Amino acid sequence: MKKAKQGELEFRSWGGRRAGAGRPRKLEAGVSHAPRPDVARCPVHVTLRVRDRVWNLRSHRSLHVVEQALSGVLARPGFRVVHFSLQGDHVHLIVEADGARELACGMKALSIRLSKGMNRMMGSAGPVLEDRYHAHVLRTPRAVRNALAYVLLNHRSHLARNGERVGSGGPDPFSSSSAFDGWRTPVVPAARTSMVTDVPRSWLLVVGWRRHGLISPDEIPALR
Repeated sequence: MKKAKQGELEFRSWGGRRAGAGRPRKLEAGVSHAPRPDVARCPVHVTLRVRDRVWNLRSHRSLHVVEQALSGVLARPGFRVVHFSLQGDHVHLIVEADGARELACGMKALSIRLSKGMNRMMGSAGPVLEDRYHAHVLRTPRAVRNALAYVLLNHRSHLARNGERVGSGGPDPFSSSSAFDGWRTPVVPAARTSMVTDVPRSWLLVVGWRRHGLISPDEIPALR
């Protein structure tokens, strides 16, 4: 009888992982359901996408819903939304969390509030958000600087991509840009100044990113 090599185990043909086993993966599935990375001391760039049936987010009625949802998580321990911006079908956030669990629970609470609010506004029911949120941990000052510019000036990127005139910069009324204190030149506050974001606490968001220069409102952030 042939002996098995030391350190190897023989498995029977049933049970365990097999090619093609389990529920088929949906073709349209987006973000992986792998465990979230540790986010302590590092800001996170989060993107939430809404379904096709959801109304345009860049409207004052949608902005009101998003601001109410953000207000609902302002006092949540271990989770802080520092900045946000709205595009037609997605929301960009810069958040801080004391750990992966706090991030997951905070985003769940925010997503529930956002979904209920949008359904109430539209007079509808059903899922509002597409798949899971996408989270990108920002571990360096340059990464944080790039993410801040990308989120707060995201509307300028969209205009440039669509071949539209971008023009000079200024606070985007569908964002928290009026509350941002890192502009290179003074900006005139937008008509609505958001008070639904929290104050950053991490070194990267308070001090670190500034080592790479303040952000000009005229920048057009590069596509990631």
